[in-house]
Amino acid sequence: MSLSDWTGVVGVIFAVISLAYAWWEKRSRARLEDYIRAQNWFLYEKASNSNGHTQIALAKYKALGKDALDLEVLEFLSKADAFGQDVFKDTIRQIQYSEPTFDEEAVNRWVREGRVAEKHAAHFRKLTPANKVMQATRENARV
Repeated sequence: MSLSDWTGVVGVIFAVISLAYAWWEKRSRARLEDYIRAQNWFLYEKASNSNGHTQIALAKYKALGKDALDLEVLEFLSKADAFGQDVFKDTIRQIQYSEPTFDEEAVNRWVREGRVAEKHAAHFRKLTPANKVMQATRENARV
């Protein structure tokens, strides 16, 4: 075999190895994306529960009456509520990034399936493409 024959054989070997590596990486990426998507939904549920309990605690504390309220405790509960709502909205944003389709139809399907509570659907709908007219305009201006 001549040098050019060996070069061809080595090239074919590298091509086969590259194809196998590309297949492996694609499979690994798909598994990672599935894991991230599942984690985002899990965090959404936990953030929703946590924020809901904070809001219940705040409402019950306020119901005690003006004489029984400690302003510092009220302030901490109010901040906890605000931070909880922020985390809750961030988890919805993470779901938007990780889901292959995030549109009005997907949100409606999630509500029907019980994945998203109807009272939370408005937060999801704010991030759908139909509500992104201003952002799309700004992105096109940058191009």
